[in-house]
Amino acid sequence: MTKHKVYTTSQALDRAKVYCSKAEHNQKEVSLKLKEWGLNYEEAESVLSELISQNYVNEERYAKLYSKSKFNQNQWGRVKIRHHLNQMGVSERNIQKGLEEISEEEYEALCLKLATKKQESLKGENPISIKQKTTAFLLSKGFEYEQINKVYAN
Repeated sequence: MTKHKVYTTSQALDRAKVYCSKAEHNQKEVSLKLKEWGLNYEEAESVLSELISQNYVNEERYAKLYSKSKFNQNQWGRVKIRHHLNQMGVSERNIQKGLEEISEEEYEALCLKLATKKQESLKGENPISIKQKTTAFLLSKGFEYEQINKVYAN
């Protein structure tokens, strides 16, 4: 097992500022990193609250960025994004703000694009099988069943 260097509170604060400056992180990630650096619970909470007050850690900003990037890069639907943010300990209010970053038009267009692409890859199979497999695929990507039904209504 590798030993990690143990930092003082002020060293950890300086190091955490660099860590948070390089990429957006949520409170849970930063807290785990501080504990990894040898800080106890009280010290980690103290450093974390200082990072929050100096805006190095901002859950709302994190949720917005995460939602937009997972939608654009991974082509995830709202269900999957919500689930992952929830797993990271992001508050429901901030999750909602993050999901609001995805426009309804873009969301519907992506669902339709993914459905069309999946259906084309299943050419030659029977229509019921195509619909079942496409629906399962879209559900796995995190799209709501109601949204998937809109695709079939068009």
